[in-house]
Amino acid sequence: MVILYSITILKEKMRTKNTILTICLCITALCSSQALAHFAWINADNYSLNTGAAPKINIGFGHTYPLGTFLQQDGVKEITLIDPAGKKNPLKAANIIEYDPEEALSEPGLYTVAAVRNPTFYTKTTDGWKTQSKEGLENVLRCVLANKSAKGLLTVEGEDATLQKTAVGHALEIIPQVNPDSLKAGDYFPVQVLLRGKPYKSKIFATYMGFSTEEDVFAYTAPTNNDGMGKIRILQPGIWLIKAAYEEPYADTTICDKETFVATLTLEVQ
Repeated sequence: MVILYSITILKEKMRTKNTILTICLCITALCSSQALAHFAWINADNYSLNTGAAPKINIGFGHTYPLGTFLQQDGVKEITLIDPAGKKNPLKAANIIEYDPEEALSEPGLYTVAAVRNPTFYTKTTDGWKTQSKEGLENVLRCVLANKSAKGLLTVEGEDATLQKTAVGHALEIIPQVNPDSLKAGDYFPVQVLLRGKPYKSKIFATYMGFSTEEDVFAYTAPTNNDGMGKIRILQPGIWLIKAAYEEPYADTTICDKETFVATLTLEVQ
């Protein structure tokens, strides 16, 4: 009886230990995923402008739109303003987080602000996270190379503005199919998602400013088809963010394990 009782107690302890271990692993995985869940987005002081305006631009960063922080200049690989004719124009730094166009927006049409964050390695070790690849590190648990890109739409002179559907060249990007100034609440906003220039079949997530203060909560989710086409229901007027994501194994697993891509598009529907 004593032996049987001891075995029973041992089994219970093992169950408890395994349960605790499982919980710890889940918490670790959750914390790790939260550390990598950030995305970037374009902020503008005004999305609908008159000719001659010069908007203020910055890049938000976090996983609770629009709450988070701002990307500083040293974290930005490139940022440009694409005019209605498709010409890329540089943006100049106003301070460590804000950008101005070099000239006022003089032509009616749709302008696109396109930005890319510096690709960043995140490596989890038994001592915590390191912003580098596996190389030179010990006790590595996993590594991710994170790529973040963002686009924002600025409309000059209203709903008749010309829409450019041309890709800007980001590895993953969302391309609008209609002028957002022509939309109202209840309409569908069609977009195309491209991965390395080819249609990407996946899911897109959308939310609007003020919908939620919780992390990674979106107001609308929709699939994209084989042509990368999907549509978001505009539930109410406001500033909207659309997000797409993709991940794949890293080319050399001695350096890193996987590579992730997150793209966003921000716009205003009045």
